[in-house]
Amino acid sequence: MSFDTSVDTRQLMNWMIDPSSKVVFGAVATIITEQGEQNVQPHTDEEWNRVRNNAVMVLEAGNLLMLEGRARPSSVQDVADWNAKARAMSAAARTAIEATDVKDPEALFAASGDIYQTCTDCHEKYIFTAPPDGRQ
Repeated sequence: MSFDTSVDTRQLMNWMIDPSSKVVFGAVATIITEQGEQNVQPHTDEEWNRVRNNAVMVLEAGNLLMLEGRARPSSVQDVADWNAKARAMSAAARTAIEATDVKDPEALFAASGDIYQTCTDCHEKYIFTAPPDGRQ
């Protein structure tokens, strides 16, 4: 079976994963200003559904990252690691979905931290960073 992977990994990140994960990351927060503390969290069914729908996008994006042709690494061992990182992102997103199902802001906050950590772990290994002098 073949899949259309003409949307490359960078596009998948920019067009799907980043926007969806930002909704999940921003769903629960405490903002402290000179005027006081503001707690941000979903309140209405519509707000909870928006977070859940975006968490589903993150979960499914993990599956899309594992399609042949999308993995960034070149070795078989690195592909296994890439896939493990993608599965970890999906698992963390599953926890976020479960938190939205029971409308638990604390669990959603923890799950969003787990999603963020899986993203960071993958980016540390697989995102190319140009040298400081700009050579590639």
